[in-house]
Amino acid sequence: MCCSLLSRSSLLLLLLTPLSVSPAHADVVVSSVAGLVSAVNNTQSGGDRTILIADGTYFLNGEYLRIVVDNVTVRSQSGNRGNVILDGNYQTTEIFQIVASNVTIENMTLKRAYDHPIHVMASSSGNVENTLISNVHIIDPGQQAIKINPNANRTHFVNNGRVAWCLIELTAAGRAFVWDRNGSCYTGGVDAHQAANWVVEDNEIRGFWCSNGLSEHGVHFWSDSSNTVVQRNQIVDCDRGIGFGLGSSAHWGGIVRNNMITHGPNHGQSDVGIGLESADGAQVYNNTIYHEHPYPNAIEYRFADSRNLTIVNNLTNRAITSREGGTALLANNVSSAVSSWFTDTLNGDLHLRSEIIGVTGAAGTVAGLVDDFDQQSRPQGAGLDIGADEYSLIVPVKVPPGQNSGAKLSWLLLLTGEKP
Repeated sequence: MCCSLLSRSSLLLLLLTPLSVSPAHADVVVSSVAGLVSAVNNTQSGGDRTILIADGTYFLNGEYLRIVVDNVTVRSQSGNRGNVILDGNYQTTEIFQIVASNVTIENMTLKRAYDHPIHVMASSSGNVENTLISNVHIIDPGQQAIKINPNANRTHFVNNGRVAWCLIELTAAGRAFVWDRNGSCYTGGVDAHQAANWVVEDNEIRGFWCSNGLSEHGVHFWSDSSNTVVQRNQIVDCDRGIGFGLGSSAHWGGIVRNNMITHGPNHGQSDVGIGLESADGAQVYNNTIYHEHPYPNAIEYRFADSRNLTIVNNLTNRAITSREGGTALLANNVSSAVSSWFTDTLNGDLHLRSEIIGVTGAAGTVAGLVDDFDQQSRPQGAGLDIGADEYSLIVPVKVPPGQNSGAKLSWLLLLTGEKP
């Protein structure tokens, strides 16, 4: 025989001997600010890269969390974003600074950062890739809630990120701080420069307005950002909703679809729901916009560098218009919506209350149009519907993946023909 057989005693010894396994990163649970800061800093020297934060409110008092090592995750231990609150109290400049790839921040609340609660930035050594910000509640940022920047020399960039299932809001208290600090309304939701291939989806962004100054956008990608997808977001009472480009600062490609954008009575300043400025090749389709403030336009495409645009199947109560040389293919848009068509315009719920002639079944086919605001498949009836909502007898409650909210489907009240 080519090989000798193992004796029974040798075989038993082999089976009982522990296998040599390469050490793997484990989870570390923290329950204090000092422990959290230490855990993040320890990732630089081989420490655990999944950091779980125990339930509680953490007053940072100027401390911040700078992540410079790839593959770090920071999340609440319970998975409930309301149970873990990191409060900057406007003493902490930025709560999370992310200068690494494959970083995840999820299931927590961040409030009162002096500048940005989350700042993702490239360094001089390379790009930052695959940031995930999921199920985070951000309250009262001093400037933009989520800021995305290249390095100082604009040689490296932050690409392929995702912001999903977040609630980002500015309250009256935050609004007062922003104005007192800046003398302007320099605050907004998600703001990105020279970022490629980001997805911003299934978020609620509200309250970014000031009575004495125009706020930044709810979602804004510019400075040569490209191929951004902004979909299924609810944007409520923000002076500017979604923006690709600004002035001569361009955006390339990208999709804006299935978003619900509302703004109530005038707060003193107001602007467009979806703005395309020097945006080349963007597709804007199946959004619903309802404004009560006096600004006349729901969607604008502006400047000669706004070209190769597709703007179709949008449902609004204001004009869709070119400004200063912008060009676009327009089709199947309806700009004569009234409040009674929708479930609750005051609170930003633009689901259709019933079938509407010229809206339900009246949309054109668009490549990529496979679902609606609720991720229900299209069509639900005989044809595709105009706007963000595909009318059906069932309205799913949107719940972040993995969250046990006990949510159930809301059923149409068949006797009245209205959704609850």
